[in-house]
Amino acid sequence: MADHLSIFLENKPGKLEKVTHVLADANINIHFISVASLGEFGVIKTIVDKPDIAHKALKEHHFTVSQKKILIAAIDDRPGNLHELLALFSENDINIEDCYGFPIKEQGKVGIVIEADAYPKIETVLASHHIHCIDLNEIT
Repeated sequence: MADHLSIFLENKPGKLEKVTHVLADANINIHFISVASLGEFGVIKTIVDKPDIAHKALKEHHFTVSQKKILIAAIDDRPGNLHELLALFSENDINIEDCYGFPIKEQGKVGIVIEADAYPKIETVLASHHIHCIDLNEIT
């Protein structure tokens, strides 16, 4: 398991740069970042090398930020495989609160980042179906 940060901010020029500036000053390496606009506001999702330090630095600079547990499931990069993964969660009454993915080219797989409401149940379900959960050290 790992953590990701959700940062809420105004959707204005320069706001994202302020976030990356705070993280750079705190010597935080950003492994993944996603920005979603919600009209006047936006949400940044990021996976970093030192989430506790990043969370503290952002809070000290008055950003609204949350830190949540995630896991990264490695699935084969083929049509329908994400559906099969989500069906598995549905069959086991696991609610997905956040989900996004990225390619893992060296392995022919896709990393699916999952924030759910059912740890460690989700890990047990994945293990029982031989779905590997990636440690960040495997891909960074």
